[in-house]
Amino acid sequence: MVYTLTGKNTFALKNALDTVVSEFLKAHGDIAIERFDALDAEVDAVLQSVQGTPFLSDKKLVIISNLSVNTSLAERIEELLDRTLDSNEIYIVDQKLDKRTALFKLLKRETKLKDFAEISAQDVPTWIKEQVTNSGGSITSKDAALLVDRVGNNQLLLHQEIQKLMLYNTSISKESIELLTDPSVQSTIFELLDAAFSGNKKKAIALYREQRSAKVDPTYVIAMLTWQLHNVGLAVYADPQTEATLKEAGLAPFTAKKSLQLARRINKQYLKKLIRELSNLDYKLKSSTLDADAALEFYLLETISS
Repeated sequence: MVYTLTGKNTFALKNALDTVVSEFLKAHGDIAIERFDALDAEVDAVLQSVQGTPFLSDKKLVIISNLSVNTSLAERIEELLDRTLDSNEIYIVDQKLDKRTALFKLLKRETKLKDFAEISAQDVPTWIKEQVTNSGGSITSKDAALLVDRVGNNQLLLHQEIQKLMLYNTSISKESIELLTDPSVQSTIFELLDAAFSGNKKKAIALYREQRSAKVDPTYVIAMLTWQLHNVGLAVYADPQTEATLKEAGLAPFTAKKSLQLARRINKQYLKKLIRELSNLDYKLKSSTLDADAALEFYLLETISS
């Protein structure tokens, strides 16, 4: 039997594959497991493996990663499927399979394909609570949202942070989250905008320089500012201006709350100015030798904080 695991949800995909390997090890041992990374695998070696009989076992598990990057192997996928022995389990693992390609359509038709999609931003805090509870710990919905705000939506990274927090204290709190986790760029940009809108120019510049010290590229800072201003724009134009309205628009609960807080400090005309000036800044940085740090700090000082 041939299975295909794909999709952007790294955590869910990895967890599914780990479960397959773990159960196979218990039943058949590690001598019957073969792994190939198509990035550097020989096509003939892969084909021989899937059609080879298991050694000292009644079953063989073959895992093939990154199939789509190996054109030669991808072109012979039908041959691979035809050659696979009934006694063998083949797992094709490729997060970057393009759904528009003939390869994806063939795998969907001829194999048992599972597409691991990322969960929505609104569902991540609930998922965190489930993970913590299943591990014997506790966390409130508010603190789960705080963890998402600081770390981001990546489930694999969140899982690692949850394990770290649980080792410190099984009852995860705001204090332990702030002590043991590093804020993501997203979280810091919220703080930066908050400081700038409050007229705290010194803090806004300090937060920007912290990001630069952490090797965050100015173009990424601009991208995050653009994303945050988009969220603030949703809040400014929301009718009514409530968290529920913004959640319906697709924002995560904590993001909705923060965006509303920022939106209450500006009006539509001022928001348009911020977006227009940021767009102009982005264009200038991409089309000239303008000093990015100086330009961004000037934007923070003169455009937002003024």
